[in-house]
Amino acid sequence: MNIKKKILFITNIIAPYMHDFFENLAKYPEIDFTVAACAYREPDREWNIDYLKNASYKYKILEDTKLIKIPFQNRFFYLGGFSLIEDIILNNYSTIIFKGGTRFIGPFYALASKIWGKKAVLWEEDNLSGATLLKSIVKPLYINNFMFSGFIAYGTKVREFLETMNSGISDKIHFAYSPVDNNKYRQRYLKLKHKKSLIKKALGINEKKKVILYVGRFVKEKNPFTLINAVDRIRKKKKNIICIFVGGGNLDFQIKSYIIEKGLQDFVQLVPFQQFKKLTLYYSIADVFVLPSIVEPWGLVVNEAMNFNLPVIVSDKVGCSYDLVKNNYNGYIFPYMDSEKLAENIIKACNNSETLGRNSYQIIRDKDFDQVCKTIIAAS
Repeated sequence: MNIKKKILFITNIIAPYMHDFFENLAKYPEIDFTVAACAYREPDREWNIDYLKNASYKYKILEDTKLIKIPFQNRFFYLGGFSLIEDIILNNYSTIIFKGGTRFIGPFYALASKIWGKKAVLWEEDNLSGATLLKSIVKPLYINNFMFSGFIAYGTKVREFLETMNSGISDKIHFAYSPVDNNKYRQRYLKLKHKKSLIKKALGINEKKKVILYVGRFVKEKNPFTLINAVDRIRKKKKNIICIFVGGGNLDFQIKSYIIEKGLQDFVQLVPFQQFKKLTLYYSIADVFVLPSIVEPWGLVVNEAMNFNLPVIVSDKVGCSYDLVKNNYNGYIFPYMDSEKLAENIIKACNNSETLGRNSYQIIRDKDFDQVCKTIIAAS
């Protein structure tokens, strides 16, 4: 009789894409797992979390954690959560998996796991674009073979980050692509793809305009002003486009002011954060998707866009750029502050959107939850 691996996942929140992943992982008979999250929600994350009510996996939200915001920055970390140490000690988990280090609280759990003989695995998502001075000091202290028995890297750039932090862990790294529920997004695309004109009309978008789409938070790390400057360059070439920003965040007022300053009210539209069904309406009318981030561990919105047959343009700081975006094949990678190059790439993508978009789906179709689930089981 096979004995199931008993696993504890420690994460910050159970975001929709992580919920989808855990639902898929629950189908694998080799493991029995529980998810422990530090909080239900985080700042600027407005997802409807009703899905947790019907979760088929076991989870708990820690009641003794406190989120601490760093003054004048869009950054935070957790304190507390020491009740989970008792859980680690008393339950017969074979493996404890720490997703992203859970913002500095993870190392304490990792140390407790080590002391009580549990296998600890770090599921890392950072890459070198997000390597702040603080991270470069703190992370090498626990990215090592003493604290963890294994590491899971989401993409090539994360693997490079881990090896930069500690070259001695290379043989302990398990590789996977960061996924979304491809089937969920693809089914939505197939349902909406012949309704583009109707959806544009319903959303008040001129049917003749090419739609450039951005989805994400309105924060400094996402680099929205470079995209706006690119739109300004394209507008001056009398191209018939509109750029739609879907999201929200602490730069909302500054972005609106900048659009007015540039005279781009007819070329840039801001849309508040949208839940899944309404969000996918915007994917369905887009011609090109752009993610211009300065710091981006992966960029799951790129996966979503690729399932909608969209060309994708990302900055060279976006984590998935190496693994999902191939220049002149399904999109373009541009130097992250170069609005002129971004504008040039947008025009090229608009002129060849159907071919580039079809190629996007060919790349993303096998980057699914199955490859991640198998990686998790192997690392455990």
